[in-house]
Amino acid sequence: MFVRKNKLCNQIVFVDGMWGAGKSILAPVLGSFKRVEKQIINHNFEYVCTLENYDKISNTDAKSLIQVMADVSIFNSMISREVNLRPSDDSGFLNNPNGWRYLKRLFKVGDATILEKIKNDKPILQIMSHNIFQVSNLLFDSFDSSIKMIVMVRHPVYMTEHWFNYIDRVGIDLREFTLAKGEKGDIPWFASEDNYLSLNTMDRVIYGMKVLTSMQNKIFTAMTGNRKKQVLFIPFESFVLDPKEWIEKTTKLLKTEETHVTNKVLKKQRCPRDNIHAGKGHLNYGFDKNLAQLSEDEDYMRRLEFINEKATPEAIKVLKNLSAKYNSGYSFPRKMPWETIPCV
Repeated sequence: MFVRKNKLCNQIVFVDGMWGAGKSILAPVLGSFKRVEKQIINHNFEYVCTLENYDKISNTDAKSLIQVMADVSIFNSMISREVNLRPSDDSGFLNNPNGWRYLKRLFKVGDATILEKIKNDKPILQIMSHNIFQVSNLLFDSFDSSIKMIVMVRHPVYMTEHWFNYIDRVGIDLREFTLAKGEKGDIPWFASEDNYLSLNTMDRVIYGMKVLTSMQNKIFTAMTGNRKKQVLFIPFESFVLDPKEWIEKTTKLLKTEETHVTNKVLKKQRCPRDNIHAGKGHLNYGFDKNLAQLSEDEDYMRRLEFINEKATPEAIKVLKNLSAKYNSGYSFPRKMPWETIPCV
């Protein structure tokens, strides 16, 4: 049994969500708040939580490993060890607020003074993750009240293109690092081994969303009252149309404040915006900046046509059910296109 008695990281926030949920918009905003560190993408948190969730690693050892990883991450962040210098990456220092602060930290000596600075400044470690809330019991058990989880959610129709251009890379593309299973390691960890490989790509997308949504709902429902208060779900559409409400909720959750940089970051992220699809995206996952010229209804219809061309009738029924639950589960500043256009 491994044990980690020391604890250097005393506050940590995970910015989580499914693939294509838009969490890359939120992370820089949080990084503009007082005491919140620039986002870090560390897939190891996802791996350990997933392995522990499926009893592939002991709970005690997983807790020790998670705590060590958090302590290493906050220490490295405070001295800019492993800082991302890539200008095109969402997690790169140029695409996040206070970037030059991290360049200055490169020249700091990594001695005991850093430990005192962490103790006095109480920095909040920010980890951007993918699909970790579904297997997050380990995180809440390990960090207790020190952890906060902000989960970006999004209407499923708007996530399908991203998923469609991504999911078949799992276990195939050497640049893709999602945990996978099956004889050839080409089945995402959350998918069913019984029928996944027999599905077409769009059906894999829809049934994958269904599984992760079900896991998300199950783990949140099982949480106690106090633990639920450590979780905040943010609908993507609501955030990009009216971010002010969510800024207030996130600062309250993290017990911090926004800064003069926050509005600059929101403007860079094109928030607030008139159309929910008029933002930035990843070209590799189907984003086309020219589509921003479409009206919301036109863009939504385009997405539906793309889905209907490629999904089976059974999968479309599943998507329709997911869409209905999303619409009834969250509120939005104004009428959304899916409220008037049927998801079939």
